[in-house]
Amino acid sequence: ELNAKMGRLRNLLIQACPLGTPLNTNIRSLNGSLQDIQEMPADKDQPAWRSSTHKGKPQVNVCIAEKVKCMQYDQRDAVDTWQVYGAVNCKCDIEGSAPKVTLSLSLPTNAPPLQDIVVHHCVTSVDPAMLVSTSAEPLHDSVYNGPYKFPFIPPSDSFNLCYYTSQVPVPPILGCYQLVEEGSQIKITVNLKLHESIKNSFEYCEARIPFFNRGPIAQLEYKVSYGQLDLSREKSLLVWVIGQKFPKSLEVSLTGTVSFGTAGKEHPTDYVCTGNTAYVKLYFRIPDFTLTGCYVDQHSVQIFVPGKPKITASRELISSDYYIWNSKAPAPMVYKPL
Repeated sequence: ELNAKMGRLRNLLIQACPLGTPLNTNIRSLNGSLQDIQEMPADKDQPAWRSSTHKGKPQVNVCIAEKVKCMQYDQRDAVDTWQVYGAVNCKCDIEGSAPKVTLSLSLPTNAPPLQDIVVHHCVTSVDPAMLVSTSAEPLHDSVYNGPYKFPFIPPSDSFNLCYYTSQVPVPPILGCYQLVEEGSQIKITVNLKLHESIKNSFEYCEARIPFFNRGPIAQLEYKVSYGQLDLSREKSLLVWVIGQKFPKSLEVSLTGTVSFGTAGKEHPTDYVCTGNTAYVKLYFRIPDFTLTGCYVDQHSVQIFVPGKPKITASRELISSDYYIWNSKAPAPMVYKPL
């Protein structure tokens, strides 16, 4: 049993301090959400040399993938928090035993800088100032804000060139969730607003509304301003499918009344979501977009090999642990203001 608990310690630390700064110190809530932990993928062990040589037209594929975590409360004594962290994945199909490549990351004017940068061991040199900027400290004018230039000798396989975070000013989707009991029924209201700076083009976007420690949904009356509402097979989860676009107003709403049957062993329980403590969890992906604005200028990629290489760059923003808590009940706090 001790070995099992020790094995869970790393996952607890990842959830509590995903970027080195404690965000959640509630052990009960951490234990209850371990199954949702999305660890930053680790590179497989790769040799420092190129294990094979590519034959053919040289090409470089770069993908910037950002994930955004969020906790929103809509309560006076609770502070909303959000984090964005990114990974730059590369696959370099180029000839030579030790080809040299230089790649630069760019940001829009006045965008917050990249911080907590960690680079792959194949990077041959980097500006030391780029590595000391940390999100644990408040932003100020002296914080390093580029250029983010990475000269490297790529391994044969796909690899993550670097990881980073950034203190973006707003979360992509603002939300408010209210759940109140009225007799034997529950009334719910969900309002979501896409921030005007966010690209309104999703691969998917949906809000999942779970009901823990209750029986199956026996009766449901609802109204949605946009999208469609589905009931899960086990009748304990509402799935609001918003789709690939918000309306022109950038706002959507859901109101409903729910009543429940008798609870059985097969219905979900939760140690945190007791009473009216409840949440809406958002799932979305926006292709060809990053919350930081970070991008790869294809013309800035330098490859010191014969032939003109084909360079492909892509971006994406994905939700990760994006919660909107019921503002009418207690909720697990990341921290409270003094």
